[in-house]
Amino acid sequence: MVEWCGWAGAILDIDLTERKIRKEPLTLEMAKKYIGGSGLATRILYDEVGPETDPLSPDNLAILTNGPLCGTIVPSGARYELVSKSPQTGIYTRSNGGGFFGPEMKWAGYDMIIIRGAADKPVYLWINDDKVEIRDASHLWGKDTWVTQDMIRAELHDPEIMTLKIGPAGENLCYSSCVISDWSRAAGKNSQAAVWGAKRLKAIAIRGTKGTKIAKPDELVKLTLELRRRFKKDPSYPTHTVYGTGYPVWNLYRNKFYPGRCPNVDAVVFQEKFVDKNLACFSCDLHCSHYYSVKEGPYKGTAGEGMEGNAYLFACGNLEIDDMGFLCKYNNLCNQLGVHVDHPGTSYKWAMRLYEDGVITKEDTGGIEITKGNQEAVLKLLELMVRREGFGAVMDDYPRKEVVDKVKDSELYVEHIKRVGQLAEPDGLFVSSGITLCLAVAPRGQDHLYGIPFNAQPPIWTYEELEKVGIERHGDPKALYPPWGYSPGKAHLVFYNENEFTVTDQTGTCKFNGVEKLVREGLNSKDFARLMTLTTGVEFTPEEMIAASEREILMARAFNAREGIRREDDYPHAYYWLRKFGKPHPKYNYDDLAKRLTFEDYERMLDDYYRCRGCDPETGTPTRQKLETLGLQDVADDLAKRGLIPQ
Repeated sequence: MVEWCGWAGAILDIDLTERKIRKEPLTLEMAKKYIGGSGLATRILYDEVGPETDPLSPDNLAILTNGPLCGTIVPSGARYELVSKSPQTGIYTRSNGGGFFGPEMKWAGYDMIIIRGAADKPVYLWINDDKVEIRDASHLWGKDTWVTQDMIRAELHDPEIMTLKIGPAGENLCYSSCVISDWSRAAGKNSQAAVWGAKRLKAIAIRGTKGTKIAKPDELVKLTLELRRRFKKDPSYPTHTVYGTGYPVWNLYRNKFYPGRCPNVDAVVFQEKFVDKNLACFSCDLHCSHYYSVKEGPYKGTAGEGMEGNAYLFACGNLEIDDMGFLCKYNNLCNQLGVHVDHPGTSYKWAMRLYEDGVITKEDTGGIEITKGNQEAVLKLLELMVRREGFGAVMDDYPRKEVVDKVKDSELYVEHIKRVGQLAEPDGLFVSSGITLCLAVAPRGQDHLYGIPFNAQPPIWTYEELEKVGIERHGDPKALYPPWGYSPGKAHLVFYNENEFTVTDQTGTCKFNGVEKLVREGLNSKDFARLMTLTTGVEFTPEEMIAASEREILMARAFNAREGIRREDDYPHAYYWLRKFGKPHPKYNYDDLAKRLTFEDYERMLDDYYRCRGCDPETGTPTRQKLETLGLQDVADDLAKRGLIPQ
């Protein structure tokens, strides 16, 4: 019998249709090969959910995992993963959340929870260590996420129960919906809350008292303290620990592309005038979240937690709403209703362009004027989106094909990557060549969290530091800077970051403690190999950690290949259009695009990426040779059987 350290050693498998609960052992072979977290869940999803599966059918799986370092003293050991087939995109997706739910799940004794089937009425799961119940949730259905958490804690007489739940958006199967843990920790990507809603699963409530056993606790304490001291030397540490993601994602972005826009929507202003205290997830010393309150103005009394950089960008920057009080209100509503914070802002901007050009009028929008700076319209449409009523239902559909069918002549205004709304500069690209490539090749659609080298830019970093990192990690002094144009190291930069980011998601830790935010001093695969060895008692090398990452990434790409995703889907929208239709998109200025990154240079960069990743340059599908090298013979055979790669 295996003595589990780090891992809990158990998988909880719940069939809501049959109301059956099974506890299965985790095997050491699976744990070593796929680590845990997103790696283990992606393997299960690939095996059990195929192209014939409707994402909203009982046959789709809702998979929840943590990771072997989650619930330990390892820096930021707080993350959980949701993995499923996306209702929004119809392809692979996973979403990551923080806070305290992931550790509580580990302490209850579970590495993974697999939810299959669908209940005949609303239910929630109550997991109290070994005791697992499927409970009636009819009284919770229709309630927002904050009220739901309060009601569950009151019903179970325990104010410290951790919850994962959906709001009205998930219940109504909205494509904009997300799952919320705690008060504001959102697993936001690609409408996984709609999968829960289709299963009539309102929430999971969990209480764990078992703790996590550590193989070499004294050595782990020593290493952890050493790493925490190292973090403080990183150039990004001073800003991130005060302002969170608001500073790099909005302040730097605005200053570079929209100088002077929304001066009152600012990470520094937020910290000085709205933040009451900084907050952290379990076991994290970056404390990049905030408890905020609005002290004056029309939104006085609004109070909540969070404020990620994307909220600044999508809700205010894109829509030119210069009001931090509004942003606090918007953020609260998204958390309470269970809405991905990116989606309303992205779809509103699309609708705003249609409205400005006369493609739609007030007759189409139910009398709502969709204009810049219109706070009332944004909040009204957000609520209509959640109810899927009127023009709100159209905005919720964005950027799916169905929205084009509903709104005549709107295809030219839809910007997307794999049917996830694309955020881009006015000319259709994003910040740099490397970031543009990263967003385009990500398996779950436009995705800034899959391998983005965002923090590595002036003024946080000096040019000399960027050149040094480029040489050391990618063999190319121009891999990170200058930001635009072609350089051989730019594709390797994305390849490297994807691998390192995936290690964090498999282990149950946060990218912000890794090379995503702390580019120079953050945790890397060498650190994770040491942490895994001390935590689990199983010897890991950096090479084994990266191999596990590559397995997951290629399984995700293989999953998508079965769903029809090909090379043309790995392009930013302007170049996707050019490749697919053989002519320029009339809304883009391709002469301006070429000043940053030409179509031909993007193609070269994508070829470089496929070579690094082990994918066919014609299709973007993983090659048999690469899959077999990683021990994924069965995946290669499955793709060959379907005619997607040679026998």
